[in-house]
Amino acid sequence: MNASILIIEDEYALAAALSTVVRRLDATPVVAASGQGGIDKLGTQNFALIILDVGLPDMSGLKVLEKIQTLPKPPPVLVVTAHGTLDTALEAQRLGAREYFLKPLNLVDLQRTIREIFTPAKMEAPVQTIMIGSSEPMQRAFAIIAQACGNDAPVLLLGPPGSGKSIAAEVIHRHSARAGEPLVVFRADEWPADRVEAALDDAIAKAGNGVLFLDEISVWSKPLQAALMHRVGDLKARLFSASSREMSAVREDLFYALAVLQVTLPPLTERTGDIPALAASFLGERLLSAEALAALKAYAWPGNVRELKAAMTHAAAVCGGSTILPHHLPANLVKAEDANHLEDTMKRSLAAWLDQRTTGPDETMPAYDDLLETVETSMLETLMKRFDGKPTRLAAALKMNRATLRRKLREE
Repeated sequence: MNASILIIEDEYALAAALSTVVRRLDATPVVAASGQGGIDKLGTQNFALIILDVGLPDMSGLKVLEKIQTLPKPPPVLVVTAHGTLDTALEAQRLGAREYFLKPLNLVDLQRTIREIFTPAKMEAPVQTIMIGSSEPMQRAFAIIAQACGNDAPVLLLGPPGSGKSIAAEVIHRHSARAGEPLVVFRADEWPADRVEAALDDAIAKAGNGVLFLDEISVWSKPLQAALMHRVGDLKARLFSASSREMSAVREDLFYALAVLQVTLPPLTERTGDIPALAASFLGERLLSAEALAALKAYAWPGNVRELKAAMTHAAAVCGGSTILPHHLPANLVKAEDANHLEDTMKRSLAAWLDQRTTGPDETMPAYDDLLETVETSMLETLMKRFDGKPTRLAAALKMNRATLRRKLREE
């Protein structure tokens, strides 16, 4: 890197640790133990970057930051503080801080941020995609969506809140023969009971020969369901409907009228393999670090794709660089208790698989070694992909004898 980095930090141990990080990046650390000491060094030497503590013994680091911004070409500044407050964060941002780190410092994140400042990641234009998913549940949904685009039948969209039902409706409409006609969304819960039927008639009139999208149909009152059923035969518009709940409350004749084609969109927990692509589509030019991605995959996502989009919007707003790190994510995504989500999911899936394999007379139960081999084979296949198919690297990472790993791989 061949650059000098000024570390303004009065804690000796932390200054030493930061100096080590800087040397790892082939840069030269210069340490000042006070605010005035840092200002003095700025007057005698040019620095490519400044790491600045807020809590200095002689003055606030924010005063130093203000002085830095008066330089002809102020270098980027990474602010460090042990007592983060909203006012401090806002003032640091106003004064031009590149990033804001809380103690105890995550030195890995800090090192990555420094490296990024000097060797920015290559940006690629985001893929303009409306619906994303390579997982099996999404592929099944895409197949029915494609069928729905090619005909004029009513479509029922099912899935939990935030799973993409409205987007699916827009995709079908945009690629159908009625694309030039309006798509009108009607939600019954937005209207008082004495006006809802008139509002439905108004929506039908606005839809004309286009599409009438009946959102959350499962919570409609019985009288409103009857009113809709009486109008179905005379409708010129194509019917889309959606529900995030069971359809048991919908009268049978109306259900069959609405569900000629049925698209089921899975919750995000059933398609965690799609999270990298989804997150990338929401982040635009920014990249997602491996640690941040791990946090996203470990989260339960009660709000599904809608919540993921909101989380990525938050991360992009607080990230000063091009790489999203764990501390850029909303706090509720990286709580320790949420990290158990994937383990719980794995245990439930394993229990279901064992139930399927071991149900029946005792004499038909598979041997323990056979069950273990199936689980171990799946685990090793996944890990080998992560290590680019190189068993030597995998064995070292797993602290396993290379010959043992190679034998297990041959037995697969």
